[in-house]
Amino acid sequence: MKKMNAAFKKASSAQEKDLNLLLLSTGFKGFANKVSELYDASPEKPKTILYVAYAVKDEAHAADRWAQALAPLGINIIPAHSVKDPAKVLDKVDGVFVSGGNTFRLVDRLQKTGLGKAIAKKVKKGMPYMGSSAGTNVACPTIMTTNDMPIVAPKSFAAMGLVPFQINAHYFEGDFYYDDSDGKRVPYAGETRTDRLVQYHEDNATPIVGLREGSALLIRGSKIELLGGKPAKVFKPGKTPADISTGKGLESLMTPAPSKKAAKPKKGPKHTKS
Repeated sequence: MKKMNAAFKKASSAQEKDLNLLLLSTGFKGFANKVSELYDASPEKPKTILYVAYAVKDEAHAADRWAQALAPLGINIIPAHSVKDPAKVLDKVDGVFVSGGNTFRLVDRLQKTGLGKAIAKKVKKGMPYMGSSAGTNVACPTIMTTNDMPIVAPKSFAAMGLVPFQINAHYFEGDFYYDDSDGKRVPYAGETRTDRLVQYHEDNATPIVGLREGSALLIRGSKIELLGGKPAKVFKPGKTPADISTGKGLESLMTPAPSKKAAKPKKGPKHTKS
């Protein structure tokens, strides 16, 4: 057992050392220089990446849009939907980019094609990976903290596990509001985003990073840089959600959480709604 534990720690350490990830809550507006750095690309030194648009129905349109956006950075794309065996293309490209859409559709396609496992294997050995929205969600152990509706039923909620914590992309804090028939602004009566993420910890122990709009995580090895100038909201079982303003404050999350259930709801953080 000790030998197995030592081997596991050694493998985990090697994986962390090789990670090269840019995980965006939305698009890369404001982070173009970080995208270039991730792939070590420039107009003078262009790179080619595998682009995965499985989260949307119109993959061709998404590919055209992203090809135009990335071209000025010296990044060319090979759309996964345009080749017979995208997993084999991974041996010929300089990185991977998985864009947004519906997370359930995305993980369903990644599972059915086997591309998810192929990407994870390459990325854990150092291949640069960029995810946006749904593409960020699937970098986590599961997709259980996505905001999306289950428009399809994947085989499981398991994702690629590139990082050992969950992410809630597009994290929004506070109550939602709507305009009533008389023009009065009224708070939405359902759960807030915070409420729903706290509920996750009633049955699960993995920490969650709430990634606000315009924010991103740049992960190199076990080091994290929080981009965008906004704090990330960190959720842990049995603790009050806390704002973390630096990537260094998130680095403890790179250690996998224990595989056990969280504390009972009555011991969880207090949260109220207005």
